[in-house]
Amino acid sequence: MDVANVGVSTPTTPLTLEDTVAGAEADLAQAQIELEHTRAQLDHLTRQQHSQLGPLYDRLDQLDLDIAAMRATLTGDPEDLRRLQALYGAATPEPDPLTDPLVAPAPAVDPEYTSTLRFTQPDGAVAEELSPAKVAQRIYRDLARRAHPDLVQDPVEKERRSAFIARVNEAYRKLDLYELQRLAEEWAVVSNTGPTDPGVRQMWLRQRLIWLKARTAEARVERETLLSSPIGQVLVEVGAAHVLEVLSARLWEQISGKEQQLNLLRQQLLMPR
Repeated sequence: MDVANVGVSTPTTPLTLEDTVAGAEADLAQAQIELEHTRAQLDHLTRQQHSQLGPLYDRLDQLDLDIAAMRATLTGDPEDLRRLQALYGAATPEPDPLTDPLVAPAPAVDPEYTSTLRFTQPDGAVAEELSPAKVAQRIYRDLARRAHPDLVQDPVEKERRSAFIARVNEAYRKLDLYELQRLAEEWAVVSNTGPTDPGVRQMWLRQRLIWLKARTAEARVERETLLSSPIGQVLVEVGAAHVLEVLSARLWEQISGKEQQLNLLRQQLLMPR
């Protein structure tokens, strides 16, 4: 043992603002990767839930309807009748104005009014150029060209870009122009290396750090919001591999309880009064 070094601590080099910003960039990349991974998991599980467990949800809805009808028959209570009416209303599809003769057709548009509108619309070429769909397409193509993961070799940067492009694809799929514009702004900030002049750069780094921390917090809040949904809570509780298994067991438990409740009501209805 080296007695001379006992009690002597090695001094640590303080982080520079450049280091802090680099760390914040890494935090943002990680938060966005986790957000997109969670979103993809929940989307996949939701599709599986609808396709595999749909009949169980239908069975629960039918049991609720049968129980409400039986209870309303037994009691005649206005509240029970109101609940039954609400359930029937929820189960009744909206009328189709094209096939339902009782639904009044939509009023015809005044041709004089449409003629005045014609003068307020831009030319066809200009309208197409200014349409939200065209603007969204232009932003999407620009981001896909500049942020594509295949443009880099570093695995971490490639993963960050893959998560970013996944968000771009989702926003474009929904034609969410506002989100695409925000993504374009984000890419402009993240990909910007900033000024080289030392005096100006310090101010730029501080502003960049504020933006990075705000976007990281936003991504984490969005992920927590996704995980707070019913299926998200099950995902956190048991993991993706067992979500459908747990949901199925819970649905069968609810079905069993409602079937017992319905049988008791039927027995009461058959009892002599």
